[in-house]
Amino acid sequence: MKQRIRGICGILLTAAVLCAWGCGSKPQDGGATLPPAASATPEKETIDYLNELTEIEFTQAKNVILFIGDGMGMNHIPATDAIAGGQYNGKLAIEYLPNQGTAITLCNEGEPDSASGGTALACGYKSNRKYLAMNVKREEVQSVVELAHSLGKKTGVVTNESIVDATPAAFTIHAPNRDDESDIAKLQIETSVADLIIGGGKAMYDKALEDSAYRQMLEDNRITYATTWEEVEAYPNEGRLIATLTDDYFEKAEEASPTLAQMTEKALSLLSESEEGFFLLVEGGAMDESAHVSDVMELTRQMLAFDDAVSLGIRFAAEHPDTIVIVTADHDTGGLQPKEQADPYVTAHRAEYHTSEMLKYEAALQEANPEVDLAALPYRFTTIAHTNNNVQVFALGFGTEIFNGETVQSFEIGKFIGAALGDESFGAQNKNGLQ
Repeated sequence: MKQRIRGICGILLTAAVLCAWGCGSKPQDGGATLPPAASATPEKETIDYLNELTEIEFTQAKNVILFIGDGMGMNHIPATDAIAGGQYNGKLAIEYLPNQGTAITLCNEGEPDSASGGTALACGYKSNRKYLAMNVKREEVQSVVELAHSLGKKTGVVTNESIVDATPAAFTIHAPNRDDESDIAKLQIETSVADLIIGGGKAMYDKALEDSAYRQMLEDNRITYATTWEEVEAYPNEGRLIATLTDDYFEKAEEASPTLAQMTEKALSLLSESEEGFFLLVEGGAMDESAHVSDVMELTRQMLAFDDAVSLGIRFAAEHPDTIVIVTADHDTGGLQPKEQADPYVTAHRAEYHTSEMLKYEAALQEANPEVDLAALPYRFTTIAHTNNNVQVFALGFGTEIFNGETVQSFEIGKFIGAALGDESFGAQNKNGLQ
């Protein structure tokens, strides 16, 4: 995710859609008007297949679907359940995945960013902040997208962030600086082997395509460049597809068109035509933006949108047992925690931010949404930055029981994906995960 903090003016723009939270929702003790679940009465079929996942006999994987919730810390899911009520019998679809553990996200320099976090998951390497698919020596290292391509599989990247942002970039190109977004766009055109890249980022692509050489490269590399959903729908599944459907990222989950689930469904439809199988990354990137400005309400909506996409991946795996589904995060943003679990260190840390940014963000949100008692919400942020906290791992499919009840280094998830795709030697780390 972007290393930036949105201004208060950006927070105030949420007012137009946040009023929907009070419609038909049930106040929690303390007076807060809370959002309804996205699917208050889910179809029985949905509940049935989620409850039957442990009965499926999964086979050697041909397909791997990786879902990354950008900044999705340990408490993002319980907070969403508490605030929105859960989508399927009080839980998210994610929580039905049978193999559950945790991952250490520290990078080579300590606190991770999305570049180092993405590189660990994409390449099986822990590296430095800002590095994209490079080791600490700034040498290019193979990504799971490149590995899958070399094995004849189709590959795709879907995000509700900009496609030149750090997480999708770590899976599609190699670069020493995540901030060079126009150059990342050029590299995605020139060097990426991903068959599909779908998300936001039109502003940076407009800048990159001011160079006529890259407009010509789109044609030379048989790339369909789409800027509308209608163009994506019309894509004939020949050559490559790059789609930038909004200038930057999809800011409001309730206004997103297409939704992350729609983009995921389209990618699955296109990639599953491959007889050799596929690798698909789906990033819920916009949730990180919400956490950086302490907007727990928009975060909840983004989590529900992410879960809608995950439910499609789970359904696909249930129907195609040669598929692995993994859900995890690149790092934690915001240090979200239940109010009753505050400790002296966290309280002091929060007080420090109250004298600066957090107080401004929270005051702006409360002023914009007088019908919601923010103080009554059961979870709160403790920082506007990333943390060193572990993140959750949820998995389904052949061999994923190795994550159940375990704490792994995040690079080990990348190595597992590489091995599942067919390369047991994918990634390379020393014993403690750092180089």
